[in-house]
Amino acid sequence: MKAKRFIFMAALLLLPFNLHAADRLMFGINPGAYGSEDQWVLRDSFQPLADYIGKAAGSQVRTDITQSFKTIDAHAGKGRYDLLMGPTNVIAEAYKVSGFYPVAKFKDLASVLLVREPSPYKTIASLKGSRIGMVSRKTLIGQLAAHLLQSQGVMLNRDFKQVQEINFQDTLVSLLLENSVDVVSVGPKVAGEALKAHPGKLRVLAKADPVPGFAISLARDMPPEQAKKITEALVTIGDNASGKAALAAITVGGGAGNTHLTKTSSAEYVKAMELIGAAKNLYPAQTK
Repeated sequence: MKAKRFIFMAALLLLPFNLHAADRLMFGINPGAYGSEDQWVLRDSFQPLADYIGKAAGSQVRTDITQSFKTIDAHAGKGRYDLLMGPTNVIAEAYKVSGFYPVAKFKDLASVLLVREPSPYKTIASLKGSRIGMVSRKTLIGQLAAHLLQSQGVMLNRDFKQVQEINFQDTLVSLLLENSVDVVSVGPKVAGEALKAHPGKLRVLAKADPVPGFAISLARDMPPEQAKKITEALVTIGDNASGKAALAAITVGGGAGNTHLTKTSSAEYVKAMELIGAAKNLYPAQTK
């Protein structure tokens, strides 16, 4: 009799915990922050967004923040996440392998070619024989730059006097200003900041067509009503004070600096990956 009473009491104690666990959503986040930020900085950046989503969904949202693409892929594949945030390739891969479908995206990405002003370079074709500074081929910006050049008949491994590959975009801008290179490839944000900081000294030569950047995806087995609430909250996040505050708190990685999110689809990311795949062939990884 005592044993039965113990089992019954234990079940009562566990019941609220189990119900709570069932209502909890796990939010996997790859911030794209290049391994430079402390975990507490990342948590403080993304917890307001998680809380905002949780309020809309009526559930507690816990974050799992990692800068390891391998870890994100593994956890997504095992069904650990209910929501997933990451850069273009992570979002596309999660859709392809695990059925996570993107619902809201951050800013689109593109590659911008900057030259000095004045400069003899007026078109991409005129860059042949010049010195170019390229952002790392590990980044989407670098791959898009290679694709943009090739679309105008200019090849990195054939048509330049010198090709420098740099990891940091601000360093590329400095090299351009110092006349150490003739043209550089950077992202739109860095290009805009450089033009503002050095008025009259730099000029945009060309800009690649944009592709979707960071996004938030939902698990394919999420209940439709819950998915609808979360999607609506995300695509209208910039329309209210709490949503704006959640976005403003993101100060690191690819989600930083956004004031709103826009609706997206898996088809948009599938198309982007086709372009990125072609660009990787033009700007392949270096052999060790």
